[in-house]
Amino acid sequence: MLIASLIVAATLPSAPALSDGDAVVLAAEQAITANQPDRARELLEPLAAHPSGNRARDNQVLFLLGLIDLAQADYAAAIARFHRVLVTEPGQVRVRLELGRAYFMAHDYENARAQFLYARAGHLPKAVLANVDHYLDAIRFLRRFSYGFTLSVAGDSNLNAGPATDSVTLFGLPFQLPPASQANAGVGLAIDGNAEWAPRVGKAVRWRSGLVVHRSQYRQTAYDDMTTSAYSGPHVTLKKWDFNLLGTLSRRWYGDRVYTDTLAGSVDATWFATTRFGLGGAAAISTTRYAMNPLQTGGGHTLSANVFYIPTTTSIMRASAAVGWQGAEIAAYANRIDQLGVSYTREFGAGITLGLAPGWTRIAYDAPLAAFGTTRVDHQLSGQVTLLDRRIDWHGLTPRVVYTYTRNDSTIGLYRFRRSRVELGLTRMF
Repeated sequence: MLIASLIVAATLPSAPALSDGDAVVLAAEQAITANQPDRARELLEPLAAHPSGNRARDNQVLFLLGLIDLAQADYAAAIARFHRVLVTEPGQVRVRLELGRAYFMAHDYENARAQFLYARAGHLPKAVLANVDHYLDAIRFLRRFSYGFTLSVAGDSNLNAGPATDSVTLFGLPFQLPPASQANAGVGLAIDGNAEWAPRVGKAVRWRSGLVVHRSQYRQTAYDDMTTSAYSGPHVTLKKWDFNLLGTLSRRWYGDRVYTDTLAGSVDATWFATTRFGLGGAAAISTTRYAMNPLQTGGGHTLSANVFYIPTTTSIMRASAAVGWQGAEIAAYANRIDQLGVSYTREFGAGITLGLAPGWTRIAYDAPLAAFGTTRVDHQLSGQVTLLDRRIDWHGLTPRVVYTYTRNDSTIGLYRFRRSRVELGLTRMF
């Protein structure tokens, strides 16, 4: 049966010497085997209240209590205990299996999927692999509601992506840039949130509807930036494939004034070669209206490809490539975009999760800007480092630090800039 326990061994590796505490742990293990969870809890809770400092034994106590919580349907307690074990021993496959099962029973399918995928990269017996794959297949069909939330204090060295110069040449003459057009630093709040509801409407079809919101708020309101997007459409789940067909409507405000309105449609497909490796592709068309500069208004289209791979029980790798074209009322604003990006995320034993995400973008415009007499071509390099502290879990929120560096080189000096941004906050996205 799908929801049957993944248990394939009764314990984690324990300390070599059989001390008094080890004897109590052994007695608790025997009580669990004999289906006496209350007796096992009675033996283990004093040890949990007074950790010995022996990491192997203390983690074994937490693990066994987590198994008891899971058996007694206290999924929140089980999740908390398994998380504490993985803070110091992220490579413990057995713990990931049970944590995935706890999330699954709590209907938190996004986190359950992540834990099963990590565990799938370990050396598991064939029977356990098959059971894990049953869970993963079920999750693809069962996921209905998901959400994420991040709140940060953000410091930015260049809020407006201003140039690294205080003057510019227009129509062959030098002009001094006003302070508002130069690089301006500031500190503010950054809020990101998303939510999706995807009820099943057929045997293999769910209807996805979601909302995504981003807001950067500064004391200098001229640099406030906010985007909201709503999307809806069918999602088809097959044995080895996922398909999405979505319509999206979004609006961006800059300086609390409407900046753009975008209507888009997209189709994407993901092929799961294995549960640890997948390939995807997407195509999108859009039309964007620029409220402040109607000459930039136009349609566009994008093609993209992506890949993911889970090499170990503590890491995941992703890569993507995209090409696109954005039209405009005049050729000087129309452009072609080429993008490449990779990311690597790994959990470490000190409770730290590290994420690295470098990227490259090239934007080539179709014609010269009259004021400069030069066709604009930008080359942008970016890098992002993310740190999560898994030792702290406050109502599902984890501390997060993000550093982002962007360097934009352009054939037109006005568009060359450097930008560093640091965010300190809490997130519910793992």
